[in-house]
Amino acid sequence: MVVHRAARAAVALATVAALASCGLQQGLAQGPYTSPGGPSLAPSINAATITGAPFSWASVRGHAVVLDFWGSWCGPCRAEQPELNKLYSKYAARGVIFLGVDMRDDNAAAIAYDHDYAVAYRSINDGDEQIAAAYDVSAPPTTIVIDQHGNIVKRFLGELNGVSDILDALR
Repeated sequence: MVVHRAARAAVALATVAALASCGLQQGLAQGPYTSPGGPSLAPSINAATITGAPFSWASVRGHAVVLDFWGSWCGPCRAEQPELNKLYSKYAARGVIFLGVDMRDDNAAAIAYDHDYAVAYRSINDGDEQIAAAYDVSAPPTTIVIDQHGNIVKRFLGELNGVSDILDALR
């Protein structure tokens, strides 16, 4: 009986730890990113992709951008990747740029994730979480939509409901 209670307690503790370590940033607003002075400009990103190729923010100028903050160790990230792949399939042909931001992984783990989940868009490595900090992202999965003018339009925390609506409105 004592062993059974201890096992249940261990499972409950592991669940709480997993939820605390990724996604579910409930304290942050999920609404539009606007300040009293107007929309918030997205910080530029210039970094190496997980395969080592350079990525320049100038290459996305004039396009809507979907930033996907993820980690290979994040269960909710793995669960939502098929939906992100569908969004990519639908909107990339319309000129929307998708960019993954891999948090806290080494490149080998990130490349394995890309392969295992058939991720069709590029990802950059953010092992030191400098890009996440610039975007005020404390844990994945977080998806941020940026309009073609470089303004942050919306942040989605741990879910993708409404991303299509936002991207359709940006056309």
